[in-house]
Amino acid sequence: MRKKLFCIVMSMIITLSLTVHGNDKILVQNKLIGANTADKVLKSTTFTIDKDTAKKIVKHHNEKSKLTKFEKYKKMITHLGIVSSDNENDFVKIKKQPEKKSKTVGYVPDEKPVVVIELVGKWYKVKSGKIIGYIKQENVTVDDEVENLLLDNYGIEALIKVSNVKLRSSAKNSNSAVGMGYKGNVYPVIGFSNDYKKIRIQRTETIAGWVSIKDVDIKILWDSAMTKTEYDAYIEEQERIQEAELQKILNAGIHKTGDTLFDTISALIAHNESGNYVAARNGLPQYKGEKTITVGAWQWYGERAHSLLKRIYTSDSKKARQLIKDAISGNRKKKEEKTEALCKEITSSSSWESRKRSFSKEELVAVKAMLGSSNGISIQNTQAKEDITRRISVARNTYKLTNPQLIAYFCDMFWQNPENARMITKAAIEHFKSAKKLNEEKDGLKVLHEIATKNSVLGKFSGRRNYTYSVCKKISKK
Repeated sequence: MRKKLFCIVMSMIITLSLTVHGNDKILVQNKLIGANTADKVLKSTTFTIDKDTAKKIVKHHNEKSKLTKFEKYKKMITHLGIVSSDNENDFVKIKKQPEKKSKTVGYVPDEKPVVVIELVGKWYKVKSGKIIGYIKQENVTVDDEVENLLLDNYGIEALIKVSNVKLRSSAKNSNSAVGMGYKGNVYPVIGFSNDYKKIRIQRTETIAGWVSIKDVDIKILWDSAMTKTEYDAYIEEQERIQEAELQKILNAGIHKTGDTLFDTISALIAHNESGNYVAARNGLPQYKGEKTITVGAWQWYGERAHSLLKRIYTSDSKKARQLIKDAISGNRKKKEEKTEALCKEITSSSSWESRKRSFSKEELVAVKAMLGSSNGISIQNTQAKEDITRRISVARNTYKLTNPQLIAYFCDMFWQNPENARMITKAAIEHFKSAKKLNEEKDGLKVLHEIATKNSVLGKFSGRRNYTYSVCKKISKK
């Protein structure tokens, strides 16, 4: 019985208060045992142990115990809080004193962790980097929600340390592999198994899988608080970067219109699509919904690609036909037959999305020649303007979006996948009970983004979603 009691106490005790009663008995107060499970084991207010056992407990407590990876991780997040801004700024202010009018001594990036020292009234005393100060209680999330927020914001990373490991489709070892995690590479952690023996890592936007926690080192990402000088320099740099993003419109051929929202959306989509005027490719195997070709600087797919090529062809059919013919190989008869077939397909009214169609290498060369011609570049610019204008119109007229941040985010989703963009926007409107409230609420964009990242299609493109969200947050709501 004595040995059993010794084991229980050693596993749960944090601090002991020892009081001698009689010659050989010591009372241990339950309230000083820190483990949450203590109450389940210890039913009475006190229990007795002999002096020798007490000495062994103290000695064991003073020895540096080895922590498992799970225990080290849990220890790291025990005293963390995640900050959240209550305005359009991307930072939360740290005050010198727990008062609203107190001097600001630091700026913590939104949705990043800080060390929580104590609660002082309605303020948390926190530490971030070298800065110690106070943040309003309402702007810091603590306890059980900390881990969920870290996972949602890619705030936890795993380093594959031993050797290449298989990524499993579920936390069970017997499940099939969906890819590999490579030794020395760092990946974001997106989940833990219930027993914390497995973690789920995101290798790419479309590949994620489970590995043993024994095979990785876990790290929580920190962005230390900035001083006033550092913060001012950062804001200045961000304004320069945003201007550079808008400049991409000029590089892509669409000149600034003077309409800030339109120009921002143009730059955003141009950045996200990362195409060029002569880009042309068949559907990619990782995107099962792609049946046919994607073309151009703004990566038009399927019927929009068809429409673009038809416009280029009809603008100067003689020149377009010659470009196609020059790209086709074979004898004279074969060249004529292949040229005629492709010209006929381009000018047809049949849908390019109703059936699977892969273009041959020489057909892709012909398409690229059309796209890179002077007519091809001019018409791509025109179609991009038309398509962006149409998407803005859908956002405003169909979904009654008036908030420029929401309109820009919607347009990028719609460009990528119209059907899912509609579903996501409807869900956001239902969340707030009306489009009017979605436009007015300060966290409207955040909710729209969260729904999008959980979507089975658009959620796979986490890099694009997060970049779009970061750009849209900087757009003025007026």
